[in-house]
Amino acid sequence: MRLYRGLDRPYRPDRVVPTCGTFITTDFTDCVFTALLFARGRRGVVLVLDVPATGAKVSEEFWPGTQARRFMYWGRFDKHIVFVFEAKELRAQIRAKGVASLSDRDKAPRLASWVEREVAARGASTTSPTGSQR
Repeated sequence: MRLYRGLDRPYRPDRVVPTCGTFITTDFTDCVFTALLFARGRRGVVLVLDVPATGAKVSEEFWPGTQARRFMYWGRFDKHIVFVFEAKELRAQIRAKGVASLSDRDKAPRLASWVEREVAARGASTTSPTGSQR
């Protein structure tokens, strides 16, 4: 399952701390466009995860008012990060001529297909979870 998380600053695994007692839980979405909305600011990033069908605890959560689905990842997710995009790179794709005037509903699949092509072309292991080249 491909999941996305938008952050307003670069991801730092060392700053992830348990919030619910001893558990670490993190919200993700299945829509890269929705994740991009959370990646505000010039330092924003979008994490791309490939979560296996078994071995990771992921639950679907209630998220009213959106067509994107919300998922809760239980535990550390670092090993499932396949790419970290700078938000400005994704915003450039939705601001392109012919795309900017589309509705958000139409931008989402276009952005998702662009992300899929970029991850495949660049290789899933070229960027570390902190955003630096490996």
